[in-house]
Amino acid sequence: MKKVLLGLICFTSVGALAQTFTADDTLTVGKSQIYFSADTTAPTLDAITGTGVTWDYSTLLGYSQTGPLLDTIKYSASSSDYSSFSSSLYQDDLNASGGDYFKNYADSVLSFGYTFTVDIYPIKIMNNVDAEKILEFPMNQGDNFVDSVYGQVDVLSQLFDMYGEVSINADGSGTLLLGDSTFTNVLRIKMIETLYIDTAYVGFPINNDVGGIVTRTMYSYYDLANYDFPVFRHGTIDVNTNMFGGTFAAVYSVVELDWVDAGVEEEVIEGLSIYPNPSNDVINISSTNIDQLMIVNALGQTIQTIVKPKSIETIDISNLEAGIYFVQVKRGNATRTEKFTVK
Repeated sequence: MKKVLLGLICFTSVGALAQTFTADDTLTVGKSQIYFSADTTAPTLDAITGTGVTWDYSTLLGYSQTGPLLDTIKYSASSSDYSSFSSSLYQDDLNASGGDYFKNYADSVLSFGYTFTVDIYPIKIMNNVDAEKILEFPMNQGDNFVDSVYGQVDVLSQLFDMYGEVSINADGSGTLLLGDSTFTNVLRIKMIETLYIDTAYVGFPINNDVGGIVTRTMYSYYDLANYDFPVFRHGTIDVNTNMFGGTFAAVYSVVELDWVDAGVEEEVIEGLSIYPNPSNDVINISSTNIDQLMIVNALGQTIQTIVKPKSIETIDISNLEAGIYFVQVKRGNATRTEKFTVK
């Protein structure tokens, strides 16, 4: 399972008192919460449901490299992506890396879509035909509903029709053990969102067939008396399309956990640079002790591979069409990707 880039999983959040969500508890501009990334291989504990249950994440470990992440509620009009989510009022922005776009109503919260990144691909899910209801008020343990959604998916500025449904279930209440902390009076909200992408799009240069299914599953744990945001989030996105695919996960905790890699630092590739950028004839790629260098286009197709590249490689790009490309380098198990533009 791949670890997601920040922003892959974004949750529109609400606060609450007692064990009932009401319209008075929805999040608004200025509220924020610090999170820490946790081990994405953690079990979902999906089968632990009902009243008075205990979810045990006391041995869950965190990642040392990411540091604290700031989740902030902003006006969506301030986002560079606002034109894609113009019916929304708020943006749930996790670590300045996109997020969920939503609006609060007297009886519900509607999602107008979200952004995330799958490997190098920026994705926008736009519920711009029929918005998605992700909460209704009041909502208590045991309540559930299903809502339809229609809109478009934006992949590298190419638009594809999308339809699907979301299932929301307040499936459990009880105690959450999270690292060394214990949270009581916790309500868990489970979301399963299934989206079907239209396969027919004339003019997209990949067999005119990029259709498939995207499934987002999220578990949000609320400490109903003390926090506006969930105290723990466990989410995955399963992508199965003809363009790319995989399972991508994100797990976030308000508690700073012991590190999964204590005493062992993950290798980081430093010193990669591309110049001139943008360019229309050649680029120079500067790197040190790299095993493999690849030039990749915006569709993820490898254009050129160099094994054991020199410290400075000069690449002829004069035959490439204008657009966005990527340089990907590998050393052992470490990988780094940088973008360049052909003009």
